Amino acid sequence: MTVALITPPSIEPLSLQEVKSHLRIDHDHEDSLLMETLKAARQFTEFSSGQKCITQVWRQYESAFPLNCSVELQIGPVVSIASLTAYDENGEPSLLQPEAYELLKGETPTVLQFSHSMSVGTAANGFEIDATVGFGDLGVDVPDALKRAILLLVAHWYEFRGAVSPHNQPVSLPAGFETLVSQFKQVRI
Repeated sequence: MTVALITPPSIEPLSLQEVKSHLRIDHDHEDSLLMETLKAARQFTEFSSGQKCITQVWRQYESAFPLNCSVELQIGPVVSIASLTAYDENGEPSLLQPEAYELLKGETPTVLQFSHSMSVGTAANGFEIDATVGFGDLGVDVPDALKRAILLLVAHWYEFRGAVSPHNQPVSLPAGFETLVSQFKQVRI
């Protein structure tokens, strides 16, 4: 199982003005640095929490059809399945119709359940699941704890931006970051 970003988010969960206000910056000459730091902080927070902030599309690659007819989606929060492509014995792709699977959102992690009548040969060479994920299209849709974690990272990384060489970054995580993202992590047994 591998995942890859297909369609990135169209905006960041925080505006440049919100970041500058948090950092008490009133000039414009570091705006591009702040936006790059904001993007990196969002990506790191998403990775650490296992949750995508703003709506985006990710693809999960599965190498074979599951014996129990279900797949745990490694990305979240899942909004919907954009498409599901199965590859047969000859490597030919075919789009599966929504009737062939069901998204079980009440599970953690989200589970994609296949119809038991689906032929295993349909996905003999695996399949690709394109899932629309994220809390919403706007920053107000993102939980405050994740936005606070992003702000902590931006401030921390901004403060230490010249203290260590780039290949040693990030030098550390700010106090409280793990506490903020831990409530979103999926515990696996």
